[in-house]
Amino acid sequence: MWSFTSRVRDEGLLVGTFVGLDSIHAYQIIGNAGYDCVILDMEHTPMSAREVTIAVGTIAAASKGSCAPLVRVPSHGLEWVKWALDSGAAGVVVPMVETGDQAQAVVRNSRYPPDGARSFGPLHAAFAHPDSDRSQLTYFDAARKPENIAILPMIESARGVENADSILAAEGVSGVFVGPYDLRVSLGLQGGDGAEDVFIQALQAIVAAGKKAGKPAGIFTGTPQALQRNIQLGFRFFLYHGDSTLLATASKNSVQEARSIFQQAKL
Repeated sequence: MWSFTSRVRDEGLLVGTFVGLDSIHAYQIIGNAGYDCVILDMEHTPMSAREVTIAVGTIAAASKGSCAPLVRVPSHGLEWVKWALDSGAAGVVVPMVETGDQAQAVVRNSRYPPDGARSFGPLHAAFAHPDSDRSQLTYFDAARKPENIAILPMIESARGVENADSILAAEGVSGVFVGPYDLRVSLGLQGGDGAEDVFIQALQAIVAAGKKAGKPAGIFTGTPQALQRNIQLGFRFFLYHGDSTLLATASKNSVQEARSIFQQAKL
């Protein structure tokens, strides 16, 4: 069984990437790359519940269980949270959580009764982890322990920052993940990163709320400079680039390298 939040606590800094490409080969490559975690993105890519289930199992197998697959669902809805967790994912990342009550509702949608509203049906979840004994009842018992299912609300608005303490204090919330692009838009800023005081202060407030609650904060980070700064701010897990960005960058660099060699050859 996955225990993402325990790994953050015990291992320190974790690195992952976003996964949005619909390709089993991409899942195998990512799974073999050495990431601690990935976020499968159902919010901004057309990944279906079926595709996420395939991705979770493929990444788990390719990494031999060392890479924890998290699923960013498209909304707070019970059906999305249920489908994501029934894939066998290590947890859910939930966008645009702005209050403690919303965070508590997400937790309820993630848990089985009597503590929540998730219905029983882990047909695929029981097979997701390489160490699983393939028993639905064993998965059910493990999933009822809060440390085994990561519930990660996203703070990505000014209102979310204002309510960071209550969001992270919500019982059952495992930590928080920051969406810097939407957060900056909400703060009246452009782009995905910057050094503006209002942005840095927002990040500091989120990290401080996490430390107060004893829960880790993560963030998407796109440059080495931002990664170094965010480590210093106190973030603990990082989604560094995404699969499509990595493919685009590697492809462009490969073409440029070849053309440079062509010029040197002077044929």
